[in-house]
Amino acid sequence: MDAGRMGRIAAPLLLCLLMLGLYPLPATAFDLGQWVPGLKVSPFLSQKVEYQSNVFQVPSHSQDDIIFKTIPGLLADYTFGSHSLSAGYRAEILRYLDLTNQDTVHHIAVGQLRLDFPRTLLTLKDDFTRTSDPPGTELTGRILSTTNVLKPEGEYRITPSFSTGLNYAWTRVRFDDQFIATLIDRDEHVIGASVFWKFVPKGDLFLNYSYGWSSFVDSSDRDFTSHSIMVGLRGDITSKLSSSFRVGYTRGEPVHGNQASFTGLAFGGDYVYKPTERITLTLSTQRARQESTFGTTAFYVTNNGVLSAQYQFLPKVTLSARVGGGLNDYSKKETADGKTDFRHDSFILAGAQAEYDIQPWLRMGLEYLRISRDSNFPSFRFVDDRITARATVQF
Repeated sequence: MDAGRMGRIAAPLLLCLLMLGLYPLPATAFDLGQWVPGLKVSPFLSQKVEYQSNVFQVPSHSQDDIIFKTIPGLLADYTFGSHSLSAGYRAEILRYLDLTNQDTVHHIAVGQLRLDFPRTLLTLKDDFTRTSDPPGTELTGRILSTTNVLKPEGEYRITPSFSTGLNYAWTRVRFDDQFIATLIDRDEHVIGASVFWKFVPKGDLFLNYSYGWSSFVDSSDRDFTSHSIMVGLRGDITSKLSSSFRVGYTRGEPVHGNQASFTGLAFGGDYVYKPTERITLTLSTQRARQESTFGTTAFYVTNNGVLSAQYQFLPKVTLSARVGGGLNDYSKKETADGKTDFRHDSFILAGAQAEYDIQPWLRMGLEYLRISRDSNFPSFRFVDDRITARATVQF
């Protein structure tokens, strides 16, 4: 990046940080608990300035740009007895310095109802995302899509140590790009049953069976059903270790019989380890089937993991770093770049950030992230570097 480019970043960055840094409001400005007992409302405003070296994540002739992200949002939580209702929303207003045709607004919303009775726990959760960030690790660049996930769950405590549960999830995925939409716009449904054993006071070992079916809007030949058996851990396993990890066997079968099936190991979830009060280590892993838009290939199998570390260097200064990567293996041979082969991708991400809590209601941060992908088909390789500065006001 040349000196002129650095200057174009520095001037607006300093202005944005100065504006938020001088924002003179106390941390309790919008506390509504005194009027409605149990109600907490927390608005926030974040300003980011990001330099991205390869906006469209292409193998050559990349275009860089500076992106201004203004992020207003609101969090609300209402507690009544042992029950709670929570909701959150944020908008991400993206404005590009040069590539103004990419300007857009993201919308992210979440809501959860939790009803905790003496022996029965019922939850209803909905997640909505409207974004131009590409999903997964196959699609790249800026791609508008809408995803909604609705998850009702129930759990019944048979004894203090044993419980049973039912779960259902409906995922609705839609893309604005007509080519992508024709291939992978879909509705995914999963219904399952679990048994839980509380082997430590705050941690459970569970066994789950689930049945799923996916229906594609315009490509019904891609419809498939799945059966999965998983075992896993959830909650606080020790005073320093918590988990949401699950591992098991899954079998996905095409409905119409003209696509490849997927049978084998599947896993996912996190481990969080706190060896000291200042240090937090998190390991996130996944092995799963993902929908593909490459040629006529219906899916690929991804294996990936990310290890992140957070260290509270000083009472108001936090340092963190993350490194991760994975492999994508495609289920069918395709022809590209003058050859026919099974596509194999490998990807790596690495980054670090520093965050400074100036006041309880004001935080500033600086982050660097590199994302790269290699492939046996050269046209799918890319490297993308990002430098982000941000300031957040939260009440």
